[in-house]
Amino acid sequence: MTALWPFADGGTEGRTLSALFRAALRDHGRADLRVEDRWGGADVEHTRALAAEIVKSEPRVIFAFLNAQLSAVSSLTRTIPIIFVGASDPVGSGYVASLQRPGGNVTGFTLYEASLAGKWLAALKEALPTIRHVVLLSNANTEIRRGNFYSEALRTAAASLGIETDVVMVSHADAIEPLVADLGRRGEAGLIVAPGTFSEANGDRIVALTAQHRVPAVFAIRRFAHRGGLMSYGPDPADAVRRAAAYVDRILHGEKPATLPVQAPTKFDFIVNLKTARTLGLEISSALLAQADEIVE
Repeated sequence: MTALWPFADGGTEGRTLSALFRAALRDHGRADLRVEDRWGGADVEHTRALAAEIVKSEPRVIFAFLNAQLSAVSSLTRTIPIIFVGASDPVGSGYVASLQRPGGNVTGFTLYEASLAGKWLAALKEALPTIRHVVLLSNANTEIRRGNFYSEALRTAAASLGIETDVVMVSHADAIEPLVADLGRRGEAGLIVAPGTFSEANGDRIVALTAQHRVPAVFAIRRFAHRGGLMSYGPDPADAVRRAAAYVDRILHGEKPATLPVQAPTKFDFIVNLKTARTLGLEISSALLAQADEIVE
């Protein structure tokens, strides 16, 4: 089988998840299963080229991590079983007919849902009660609904909290700094980093820039709270990868993706980086800290 990842070849995060995926397969008695990794990074054209190579090689199963990777492989085959992790709206995106009965050659595990936008915004409001403006950073080339998956939920939450919000599409890494610098100049502003291939690839740069320009930021991807982001709220992708290995095993036993239901995360973790909060001059309330599953100090 072949796995298509949104990480650069040799990157720590990708290698960690790949090793975890293999370990989970071994737990299901698949120690002899050969898994070939393909690393597309955030390069959409490279990812599409890798997808074409993968489909041409006709593996028994394809594993796709995140939406851009699933989009690339699923557009090329209707017969090879595909297990995904991270496509947030598989029905709306046309990958499956329904969550309970996908009906085709694609099934898997979602990571994020639109309502999370309200959670991210509320967390920023609690961390900085005087906040007036928040930008949600996304990428139209790699994220579902051209990066607007969270827009409606964000507007609804913003109206109730009295916060001005914008969804800003950033198409390349060089465009991140002007955006963050502008938020820093505004003051009483914050940043939400939407999950996906672009933020997986550029999260560390975003963390560094939000520290430089003193902008409170909340991420969906948990490791960026550990690396200096103010907060994160989202699922553990490692759990979804382990569960995906179970689906691979079932397919290799003869089951069809068409009848394996798409599954959602079972738990979301809220992480607060108190060291970053102190650097930004924020006093995180005890009420917000009480909601945290983990506090980084």
